[in-house]
Amino acid sequence: MKLSEEYSIKVAALQSAEHQLTVDLSKPITPDIWLDVLIYFEHNLQQPSAAALYDALFEKGTDFAANVYLNEEDYTFFIDKIRTILERYAAINPHAWVELGLQYILCRRHVVDKEKASLYLKRGIDAGVEWARPLYLYYNYLGMLAAIDRDSAKAELDELALGGDRWGIACAAHIDVWTDKYEEVFDRIQVLKQSPERKLLRHYYEALQFYYARKEDRGKRLETLEEGIAMAESRYCRFVLNEIKRAEATSLIEQELLIPEYQELFEYGMMDAAVQIALIKLQVLGNENREKQDFEEPLWYLQKAYDYNNNYAGYRLACLYLYQNALQDIEKGLSLLHLLDEKDNYVEAQVELAEILLEGQFLPRNETSAFQRFSAMAEKNIAYAKLRLGNMLESGYEGLAPDYKAAFDYYQDAAKDKLPQALYQVGRFLKYGIHNDAPDLAAALPYFEEAAVYNNATALTEMGLAAELKSEPDYKLAFDYFSRAADLGYPYAYYLKGIYLENDYHQSGAPQPKAAFTAFETGAGMQELNSIYELARCYRGGIGTEINLDRMIALYQQAAERNHVQALTDLGLCYEYGYGLNQDTFKAQENIKKAADLGFPYAIYVLGRYYLTGLVQQDVAHGLQLLEEAAQKNVAEALVLLGDYFFFDYDQREEYDKGFDYYMRAEKLGYLTEGIGMCYEFGIGVEAQPAKAFGYYTQAAERGNQQASYRLARCYYFGIGTEIDKAAAYGYFMEVAQQGNVYAAYFVAVQLLEGDGVQMDLQDGVEWLTKAAEADHADAQYKLANCYLMGDGVEENEDLALEWFERAAANGHEDAIRLTKKTRK
Repeated sequence: MKLSEEYSIKVAALQSAEHQLTVDLSKPITPDIWLDVLIYFEHNLQQPSAAALYDALFEKGTDFAANVYLNEEDYTFFIDKIRTILERYAAINPHAWVELGLQYILCRRHVVDKEKASLYLKRGIDAGVEWARPLYLYYNYLGMLAAIDRDSAKAELDELALGGDRWGIACAAHIDVWTDKYEEVFDRIQVLKQSPERKLLRHYYEALQFYYARKEDRGKRLETLEEGIAMAESRYCRFVLNEIKRAEATSLIEQELLIPEYQELFEYGMMDAAVQIALIKLQVLGNENREKQDFEEPLWYLQKAYDYNNNYAGYRLACLYLYQNALQDIEKGLSLLHLLDEKDNYVEAQVELAEILLEGQFLPRNETSAFQRFSAMAEKNIAYAKLRLGNMLESGYEGLAPDYKAAFDYYQDAAKDKLPQALYQVGRFLKYGIHNDAPDLAAALPYFEEAAVYNNATALTEMGLAAELKSEPDYKLAFDYFSRAADLGYPYAYYLKGIYLENDYHQSGAPQPKAAFTAFETGAGMQELNSIYELARCYRGGIGTEINLDRMIALYQQAAERNHVQALTDLGLCYEYGYGLNQDTFKAQENIKKAADLGFPYAIYVLGRYYLTGLVQQDVAHGLQLLEEAAQKNVAEALVLLGDYFFFDYDQREEYDKGFDYYMRAEKLGYLTEGIGMCYEFGIGVEAQPAKAFGYYTQAAERGNQQASYRLARCYYFGIGTEIDKAAAYGYFMEVAQQGNVYAAYFVAVQLLEGDGVQMDLQDGVEWLTKAAEADHADAQYKLANCYLMGDGVEENEDLALEWFERAAANGHEDAIRLTKKTRK
C-alpha cells in the first residue's frame, strides 16, 4: 500500500472516531506510530497540545526513523506532507520556520531546495527565533546553503559569538575547534554548560570532546563523551564513542559487535553511522574473489547515506563501481563522480576525476585536463591539489620540461596546511637542493620532523637517515625511525630495517639474520627493488635462511630487469663463474655492460677486466680506459688490477714503477694486497725497504690476503725485513698451502722433509711435494724426483724419479735439464 493511501485511511479513521491520542510524548515516538501522531498533530495545530506534539515529532529527531526505509515515491509524499504541515504550524509557532527550512536541506538529495531552505530560515530570523540566524550562517559556511559566501558567513557568526549569542557561540565553536583557534573554544563554550536548553547542552559536550581530541587528551575526551550521553542524550557523542572503540578494536569481530550501536544511530538520521556499517561489512568481505550479491548490504547502506546527502558515501560507491571487479560499472562510477563534482562541489570526487585523467585508466589520458582540475582546486585552497600540482611540475607533463622552482612553491603552499606529504616534499627539496638552491639538511629537518609527527613514512625514513648523519651518529634512533616507517608499510623502510638487523648497527646485542631476512622478504613482496636484491643475497649466503641458488638467480633476474646495478653485476659474475646457472661469458659481459652503462663503478671495473683479459673479446686499450674510469671513482679493485698490470708487465711495456702509485691509492681506500710490499721488497717505483715490505705483508695478511700471507712466510723463511723464523714461516706457508697455493705447498714440503722449523716428517713432506709437483711446480717436481731416487719418504723408484726429472726439465728446471741430457746419453 502506498503511504499516501495509508495516510488517507488513517485520517478517515481519526475523523470518524474523534478519539484523543494516547501516547506518552515524554518518550521517543517509534516509527510504527509516528504517522498517527503526525496526523493527530495536523488536525490539532490550534490546540494547546500542538507544542508538545511538535516537539515529540521534530525536536527529538524521531522523524528520520519514520522515513528512512520508505521508497522514493512514499518518501516524496512524506516530505511534502511534513513541509505543508510545518508551514501551517509556523504561523502559530515561529520555531517551525527553522524546522521547515531544515527540512529542505536535511532530506534526501532529490528533494533538496537550498533557496526555500534559506527563505524559511530567514522567516525564522524575522520572527526572532534565537537559533535561526546562527544556523542560517552555519549552513551557509558549510555550503549546504548558497545565499552568502563562506567567509562572510563565518565573519557574521563570529560577530554573534563575540556578542554573547549562545547559538552563535555553539556554531562558531564547531568550526573553530578544527582551526588554530581551538585553544579559545574551551573558555568560550562554558556558558553553554549552564543552558537549560538540551540542544545547547548537546552542542557544549560535542564541541568540548572535539577540543579534547585536538589536545590529545584521551581521558578527558572519553569522560566528556560519557557525560554528553548521560546529561544531554547526545547521539553524536554516542557515535564518536563508537568510533573510538572501532579504532581501538583488535579484530574484525570486535568491529562487528559495534554495528548494532551504529544501526540505532543511523535510524535516527546519522548518515556517518550508515557509512561505518558499510565499511565494516566491506572489511569483513575482504579482498577475496566475491560475487555481486555479497556486496548487497554495504551497497545499501552507502546508497542510503548518499541519498541523504552524505557525499563521502557517494564517493565510496563510485570507487566500488570503478575498482571492485564484482561490481564494476565504469559508466555508473564516473557518473557518480561527475554528479558529486558538478552538483556538490565535492573535493574527493574532484580529486579522483583528476587522478583518473592523469592515469588514463577509465578515461583517455589527459594530463592538461588533470592539471587544470588540480589548479581549480588549488584556487579553493585545497592542499592536496597543490601537492599534486607540485608533483606534476616536478616530473613534467604533456611533454613540458620539469619546473622545479614552481613545484617547490606549490609544495610550500600545501605545507602551510600541514599536509604531511607536502611537508615531506619541502624537506626533500631543501635537503637535496632540487629547486636549484644549495642543499640544506638543517633547513629540511623541521619539515621532515613535522611530517613524521603525522606518521608520514617517507619523512620518518628521512629522520632515520638524518640520525645517521649526526656528528655523533645515533643508530638506535635511526633504527627506531626505520622500524616505525616499516610498520606503516613503507617498502624502502623494510630494506633499511633489514640492513640494520643483519649488521646490528643499532647495537641491540647481536645480529638478527632471520629477522633481517623477514624484513627483506616483506619489502620484496612489496616489489621494493633494494629488498629484492638483498633477499637474493640472503639466499646466496644463507643469511637467515637456507642457501637457495635457484631463488637467488630468480631474484637477481627480477631486480636486473628493473636495472638494479648491483643485481646486474652479481648476475653477470654468476654467469662468468657458472655459479647457480650455466657458465656463459657472453651473458656475463652483457649484464656487466648494462650496469656499467648505468654508471655503477664496480661494474665499470669488471667490464674493464673483461676487456683487459679478453673474457669475450680482448681490447687492452679499452680495458685500461675503463679501469682508469673505475679508479677515478675509487674502486680499489680497479686500482689493484692496474697496479698488477704495470708491476707484472702484462704487455711488456716495462713501466713497472707505475704499479706502486696504484697500489698506494688502493691502500688509502682500505684495500691492501701484497703489491705494495713487493714494490718495497724489490725496489719497484720506490726505494727498496725490506722492513716496510715486511710491514705491508703483515697488514695485508691480517686482512686475509693469501698472496700477502705467502710473501710474509717468505720473509720469515729468508729473513727479509725481519729475522729468520722458520717456525713462523712454516705456520704461514701451511695456512696458505691449505688454501691451494702451490708455492706455499712446496715450502711446506721442504720444511717437513728437512725438519726445518718443524719436526721432520718425510711422508707428509712427500705428500705436499706431490701436490705441488702435480700442479707443475718445477722445483717440487725436481725435488720429488730426488725423493724417489733416494727413497726419502717413499720407496726407491728410478722410473718415477726419471719421469719427474723429465717433467721438471720440461718446465725449465736447469738442473733437471742437465741431468736428463746426461741420462739420455
